[in-house]
Amino acid sequence: MSKSGRNRHKGNGSGGKNGAGSQVPGSVSLSTFRVGRALDALTPAFVQWFDDGSPGAAALALGCLKQVENVLGRYMDSTAAAEVTGFEPVPLAAAISDEVVALSDAPADGMTDLENAGFIVGAFHVYVDFLAETGQWSGSAEQLAGVVDFLDLIADDDDEPGVIDVPYIPEEEALKALSELPLIRRATALLRWIGDGRPVTATGALRLRDIEAAAACVGVAVKGGAKQTSAPLPGTAVSSEPVPTVRSMYEVPLLAQMWNALEAAELIQIKSTKAVPFPDSAAFLTGSDSERLDEFSLFALCFLREAVLGFDPEQPWERILAGIQTSILIAATTADPPSMERVLAAPHHAPAAEKSMTELLTSMAVGRLEGLSELGLLTIDTHFRVPAALIGCVADVFDDDRLLAELGLEEDPDDSDDDKFLRWGGPETAVPETAVPLTAVTAAPQVGAPVLQLKITLNDSRPPIWRRVLVPAGMPLPQLHQVIQSLFGWFDYHLHEFRTGGFRGPAYAPLNDEGEFYGDASLDESSVTVGDLLPAVGSTLTYTYDFGDNWVHSIKLEKVLTSDDDGGQLPRCTAGRGAAPAEDSGGTRGWANIVQAVNDPGHEDNREYREWLGMVPGEILDPRAFDIDELNENLADLF
Repeated sequence: MSKSGRNRHKGNGSGGKNGAGSQVPGSVSLSTFRVGRALDALTPAFVQWFDDGSPGAAALALGCLKQVENVLGRYMDSTAAAEVTGFEPVPLAAAISDEVVALSDAPADGMTDLENAGFIVGAFHVYVDFLAETGQWSGSAEQLAGVVDFLDLIADDDDEPGVIDVPYIPEEEALKALSELPLIRRATALLRWIGDGRPVTATGALRLRDIEAAAACVGVAVKGGAKQTSAPLPGTAVSSEPVPTVRSMYEVPLLAQMWNALEAAELIQIKSTKAVPFPDSAAFLTGSDSERLDEFSLFALCFLREAVLGFDPEQPWERILAGIQTSILIAATTADPPSMERVLAAPHHAPAAEKSMTELLTSMAVGRLEGLSELGLLTIDTHFRVPAALIGCVADVFDDDRLLAELGLEEDPDDSDDDKFLRWGGPETAVPETAVPLTAVTAAPQVGAPVLQLKITLNDSRPPIWRRVLVPAGMPLPQLHQVIQSLFGWFDYHLHEFRTGGFRGPAYAPLNDEGEFYGDASLDESSVTVGDLLPAVGSTLTYTYDFGDNWVHSIKLEKVLTSDDDGGQLPRCTAGRGAAPAEDSGGTRGWANIVQAVNDPGHEDNREYREWLGMVPGEILDPRAFDIDELNENLADLF
């Protein structure tokens, strides 16, 4: 079984009796007791193998082992076997069946019979993968193949039918199709460039001096540097446009998506100072035909997930864009694929007040799909079509009821059994619904609405670093967060919060599903606007970004305007001073030390920091530099 199977089954155990199993206290058999003792010896290695660093992974690993213990107890009762590292397929199938029946008869803890069965099969499949991958399988190769085939068959039978019908493609044909994809060729080039490893920053990103070479691997021409240029980002390395300078690999979307997909597919792992290949990543480059097919398929689906679904959940328009792309991709796998004409006609079916926004979103979605087409994941002419060899990848990523419900394409399966899947560009096309009205994302006030003049100062900065900006009074705090990120050149890598009334005043932050801010009690920042927290001239607010470097920004309301008389864009920077510090530079003191070091050739850290900032020979870092035009261009792009 491939790594994709291991990753997939990890998700199956999020509930499933919480790993408690089905045995009644006091009724544990001698076989189950012996199995438990034997599994105890394997537990440390299994947990280490299983734990990918995600929250709760270690606890989930123990839950899986508890379920394995119950199944193997039944298996040993019926076979008198003594090993927990090798088993016969037929009696194992009977043991799993008995365990499923026992769980269906016991209290379900809110889980359905299907979900419980899926947890049992998923837990045992992960355990078998562990034995096989770590060389601890003690049975024969034929027994292992039989067990894996049986578990795969049950897992497939347990899956509910989806929207997409995945065709059978012979292995040789599928491998040839995937090998020729530009996506796979560029991923191969990037993986070969990484080689034995490449240094990374504290946030896991490539260093500035390596961005140019890495971007070239994926077909994009850029340079890494401390100051971003205003030149448009070309699509390929052969573009005739000027080569822009970027301050982070995340300003090169394709490179960032490729990088994240390599990590998700377990082809590279990001350590504290270096990105290195996984021990078994060589299969992607030099493995057998079946191994390479598995690796290529896994990477393709990881890239699709990253490119389409890797959006910021705080941005409602990004969710809409993901919904449009998902709808088109699913329809593009069918015998009646959507036509370009019908997709582009979607705005004509939108309500009058949303036509312009729908037209913009449709255009953006089509542009992103064209990016997938350049990588071979989609063909676009008069219609959108997914190549046959990639339909399975599209199904694995997008053909999920809960995902479609989250994107507004289906009713929540827990609330309704009706199939209300919307195909974008169909006869009754509608904009996918979101929790936030489209008009809320523009941050543009109505005529005569209040406009606030704010002065935002970075505390303890020497020389002072501040920005004066005009924003609508009705701007929600999540959008003010984006404005501040843009004004000060932050990359939004870290946590943030707003606070009123000093250190002990109420805090506003993005909350998790439990209504908490990473364990701390906070108020939901999306529930209030700038005008709510700054009700009168002289009112103040603090914004803290990166609780390690602790960048504290003081926000003061200087003026309340009745309207933006000159008709300029909002938000808009009207004045400022000081160059924005570099991300992860150690706070205001750390940044001051870096400025001193890079401008002093005799400083012991001069070379290191100049390389880190991507500075060219002879370049001076001016801490007082301020480019208002560049800031307003960035704000215009933001909204």
